[in-house]
Amino acid sequence: MTNTDNTPRHLKTTIASAIIILLIGFSRYLPLDFPFLYNFSPVIAVFWFCGGYFRGHFSWIAPVLAIIVSDLLLNPSYGNYLWEPFMIATLLSYSLIWFFGKKLDCKTNFKLWIFGAITSAILFHVVTCSFAWLTNPAYPKSLAGLIQAIIIGEPGYAPSYLFLRNSILSTIFFSLALRWTYIWTLNLSSREESLASSSPSAHT
Repeated sequence: MTNTDNTPRHLKTTIASAIIILLIGFSRYLPLDFPFLYNFSPVIAVFWFCGGYFRGHFSWIAPVLAIIVSDLLLNPSYGNYLWEPFMIATLLSYSLIWFFGKKLDCKTNFKLWIFGAITSAILFHVVTCSFAWLTNPAYPKSLAGLIQAIIIGEPGYAPSYLFLRNSILSTIFFSLALRWTYIWTLNLSSREESLASSSPSAHT
C-alpha cells in the first residue's frame, strides 16, 4: 500500500525549492555591478538541480521560468533583446544539462553530484563558445580558431578561461546550495510530520 503521507512533505520541499530557484535567478544581475563576477551565475546549477531532483513537468517548467523572467529584466541592461541568436546555443546547453541531470542518478552520491556540476559548466562553455566560433567572423574557421574561442576568446575582451572558471565555481556553489536547501527542507518537513503524528491530539 502506497504511503500518501509523503505528498505534503514533498510538496513543501518543491515549493521551497521553486522559490529559491526564482530568487537566485536574479543574482544574474551581479555582473552589472561587479564585472569580475561575469558568468558567476546560478542558471547552469538550476537546470542541473531540477533535472536531478525533480520529476514531471515541474522539473523543466521551474528552470525555464527562472530564465525567462530574469532575461526579460536583464537583457535590456546589456542592450539585448529577449531572443538573440546566441539563445539557440544557450538553450541547447541548458537542455543537455537538464537531460544529463535526469540520467545521472546522483542524489545520494556527493562526489558524483560535484562531478556533474563541473561537467555541466564545461559542457555549457564548450557549446556556447563553439557557437560563437561558428558565427563570429573574428575567429578563423579552423581547429585553431575553435581552440581560441574556447580558451582565449575574442581579442580585446576578457579571456574565455576566466568565464569558464567563474562558471565552474558558481555552478558548484549554487548546486550545493540548492541540494542543501532541498535536503534540509525535506528533513524539516519530515520532523514536523513525525511530531504531529506523535502528539496526543493526533490519536484522539
